[in-house]
Amino acid sequence: MLKLFFGYDRNAILNVDTFFNNTYEEEWIIDPFVSKIIKSVDGSQVKDKVCIISPVLGQIPPEKLSGGVKALILMDKYDDFYTDLIVFGSNCEDFILEIAQKKDICASLSGYDISFKNLGNKYKVPIECANDNTLLYTHEDFIQKMLSFSFSGAKK
Repeated sequence: MLKLFFGYDRNAILNVDTFFNNTYEEEWIIDPFVSKIIKSVDGSQVKDKVCIISPVLGQIPPEKLSGGVKALILMDKYDDFYTDLIVFGSNCEDFILEIAQKKDICASLSGYDISFKNLGNKYKVPIECANDNTLLYTHEDFIQKMLSFSFSGAKK
């Protein structure tokens, strides 16, 4: 399940690039789920644990992956990785929910790039609102909750 704090949390990791580049393990890159993330989000093909073929950049190391891909990998591999969903693009939201189906994850949301349009349809796992402990089962639930906190200036 995803437990989500609506608002800015100063404890959330925002510099995902630096965190990933200094902590990832090469073996992660050849994990089938990670390869799927890299292909879907960045459109790149994993060749081996140190070589990825990007349609834009050519041959790249894992350190050159997008911030969204790096954050998804960290979310999948670390049990206590805590970030703000502002670091993700909308092309990452299904993977966030897929990871939340496998394990409990926590994050904050200080922006509006993520809307979880497939929540309640493709993904049946609810999102728990950390602000008030309510459960959000659908995209509409999520939007209503996000709007209810968007003007409150919630901070942790």
